[in-house]
Amino acid sequence: MARVQPSRRAYAITVFLILLVCSAYFMPKWADWGANSRADLVYAFGDQGVLYIDDYHENTGDKACFAGTDYTGDNPCEDGHYFTDKSLGPSLVAYPFYIIFKGIAAIPPIEHFIQSGSGLGNFGDTLNPEGEGIRPEAVYQGMALTFITFFAMAVPSALLGTVVFLFAARFTRKDIYAFILALAYGLGTIAYPYSNVLYQHQMAAFGIFIGFFLLWRVIYEEASLNWLWLVGILFSLAVITEYPVVPFLALILIWAFIKMPNRWQLYRVILAGIPLGIIFMGFNYFSFNTIMPVGYNYSINWQEEHQTGFLSLTMPNLPRLYGLTFSPIRGMFVLSPFLLLFFPGIYLMWKQRLDQRDVLIVSVLIVLGFFLYNGASIMWWGGFTVGPRYLIPMLPFMVLPISFAFNWLLKHTWGQVITALLIAFSIFSVGSLTIAGQSWPDVTGFPNTIEQMNASYPLVDHALPLLAQGDVARNYGGIILNLPGLTALIPLLLAVIAILLIVPRLFGTSSKTYKTSSLEQATESAR
Repeated sequence: MARVQPSRRAYAITVFLILLVCSAYFMPKWADWGANSRADLVYAFGDQGVLYIDDYHENTGDKACFAGTDYTGDNPCEDGHYFTDKSLGPSLVAYPFYIIFKGIAAIPPIEHFIQSGSGLGNFGDTLNPEGEGIRPEAVYQGMALTFITFFAMAVPSALLGTVVFLFAARFTRKDIYAFILALAYGLGTIAYPYSNVLYQHQMAAFGIFIGFFLLWRVIYEEASLNWLWLVGILFSLAVITEYPVVPFLALILIWAFIKMPNRWQLYRVILAGIPLGIIFMGFNYFSFNTIMPVGYNYSINWQEEHQTGFLSLTMPNLPRLYGLTFSPIRGMFVLSPFLLLFFPGIYLMWKQRLDQRDVLIVSVLIVLGFFLYNGASIMWWGGFTVGPRYLIPMLPFMVLPISFAFNWLLKHTWGQVITALLIAFSIFSVGSLTIAGQSWPDVTGFPNTIEQMNASYPLVDHALPLLAQGDVARNYGGIILNLPGLTALIPLLLAVIAILLIVPRLFGTSSKTYKTSSLEQATESAR
């Protein structure tokens, strides 16, 4: 039976716009050490043409102090310079947008606004009462951080969610299933809070997963080999952004080498990755006298942790794995219970798509590998964060098999109810933790025992009390319209509704007969 639904293009555009609006509606947290450290490098190079952040470093504790080969750490930076101790990728992507921002900030009305040191709407109410108030330099850096984060993080994150939809749509019975899955991924997992933050996690996910999708298209859909050049750029961006992705990229390349009939064409991937690799090595050399990424070796904080084991990695243990999965403090399945559908999804994909078992194996190995890697870290909980943030790069691979769980569940009324409840709670939980207050949820001490991991539930202990007080993260409803508390979310809700109503009308609908879909044909042949 033919049914009319939005076209796949309409669904893709809707996913992109909803994720972009929901991320960009809230401004970056300006007291965030990790984001400030990366932004400081952008300011230093964009304003002064230097790699050290001496004139900007006071807004962060995530920094390295290096004074050459004789540095001992006993006299911090009296004879040396401060550098970001973070990976280069986010700063490198953000840099051209900062140059654009400088031009915009020089426009007389905007320059006057910055120099006046004034705030809009309820902006002053979101500041730390013990801080220095609204100052011109703080306004400038806040606007700069918001601008560069939007283009360097929010836009790529929305594109990543769109690719999750496009990939999942290859496996779902109906495009709307993939549409729901993409929104659940983008808003109901820890991808959401880090989609508008100048951190490494989402950018690494962007590089590794979109590169994997393009490789899959070359292998299974005979897409142009020229896509391999982009794959190389994306993979190299992931490498210089989040170093632990290297073994997983090697796994993907081995899979591609096995599956591609013209495997030697993968030279394009290698060659395309060289330019970013050269930039990365040059940055390390001119900062730390070595081409290797050693910033953490000179961090002014967390030295004991960084020097434990191999770069803070020991051996995975059960308490940490419990902490990452089912603990109240950081458990991924407590925060986003719809991800539990990954497990039936694995079974169903294995049984129904014999031709895609290699894709399933790669995805499962990446998910398992990230859990083991994070479970080996002495700082597994990730500091002040929403959920286990080091697992973010593997999330797109985790949601892909859920496509098959959706095919099974969403054809039954009871399955629709279960899926709706799981996704609704995931979005509520993640969203509450993301928008509550002006800083990330705190963690008391180092939670290394199960008792400590069970001692706090950030949703109940942190997010809900702040939201009940009307303490909502800086957003445009409050800044521009002066809407207080939760009422500031009304423009966001209206924007999402408008996108859902308007985009399908603009980009058309399609009639599709699901009974004879290629997926069901493949399923039947597998049986």
